[in-house]
Amino acid sequence: MKKFIIIAIAVIILGAIYLYWGNNSLTVSRYKVSPENLPESFNGFRVVQISDLHNKDFGGRLIKKIEKLEPDIITITGDIIDSYHTKPEIALEFAENAVKIAPVYYITGNHESRLKDIYPEFRKTLEKLGVTVLDCRGVTVEKDGGEIFLAGMDDLTFFGSSVLNENTIVYEEKLNALAAEKGGRTGILLSHRPEIFDTYVDSGFDVVLMGHAHGGQIRLPFVGGILTPNQGFFPEYDAGIFRSGKTSMIISRGLGNSLFPFRIGNRPEIIVCELNSEM
Repeated sequence: MKKFIIIAIAVIILGAIYLYWGNNSLTVSRYKVSPENLPESFNGFRVVQISDLHNKDFGGRLIKKIEKLEPDIITITGDIIDSYHTKPEIALEFAENAVKIAPVYYITGNHESRLKDIYPEFRKTLEKLGVTVLDCRGVTVEKDGGEIFLAGMDDLTFFGSSVLNENTIVYEEKLNALAAEKGGRTGILLSHRPEIFDTYVDSGFDVVLMGHAHGGQIRLPFVGGILTPNQGFFPEYDAGIFRSGKTSMIISRGLGNSLFPFRIGNRPEIIVCELNSEM
């Protein structure tokens, strides 16, 4: 019996260490894409993507990691705050430090839409800190005489109806308007939800960055994510890169947790997307 108790305690301790490591040890995933019409001056342009922070505090390690990656721009693809454990000060501290590294561009996720009482002030503070909020609009990013088009869409839940299918109609209209504004330039889109991949492909954006799926929260070898919002069990779009036509969609596994407090086989992830003229 004594031996069994010792083994059980050892297993519990090792399990706790594994859970702590798996939820706090940052990993970096790198992708290279070759969009159409990419100006030569943007060859090697580095986009660092942060997604689904959910108020997670890495004690400065996240900022240090991003700084070492030497990004040209930093993108935040939603759910930087959490609607169940709301601590906006953590997200704002991250944003304040991130803008010192590179220009920061931000879009909303579904958790921001649940916080309608605090989001307007939260957004104002982000802008005061120097973050560019891309709420269904685009900006031109210039480098050495060349330019690309960077656009962002609010989450589907910002479009008025409690029925996502109805919101999708409005979403597509606004997305197509942004695509027309893009013209023939290389276009990068920040969005939150991977399950509408076909909509992004139809819009003609070259690169789409997003999160929301949390990598399936629990990941199994050779299987992938177990469960994601809006896709259910064993989702098709849980993490990584997906290509169709001219569009490359990169899904971040995110950094924090929400209702389910643990990541299993799914370390917090920073994405590096590098643009290349040719591959």
